[in-house]
Amino acid sequence: MGLSNAERQRRWRAKRPEAERALLQDVERCERGELSDRERIDLADKLADVAMRHQWRATEFARAARGVRTGER
Repeated sequence: MGLSNAERQRRWRAKRPEAERALLQDVERCERGELSDRERIDLADKLADVAMRHQWRATEFARAARGVRTGER
């Protein structure tokens, strides 16, 4: 039997800091000029994706906060 959603989330949350640290290390490599053009483009796409996911989560939390404030939740 597969993992439950809670188990998948727990694993993902444990790995997330490692993934973010790796992205920031790649940014440092880029700043030192160690990445090819293709690698820079791929890194920019990954960073944009992470930023969009963070923005989506922030929007969801803001919507929940408005609901709590107004008594709609």
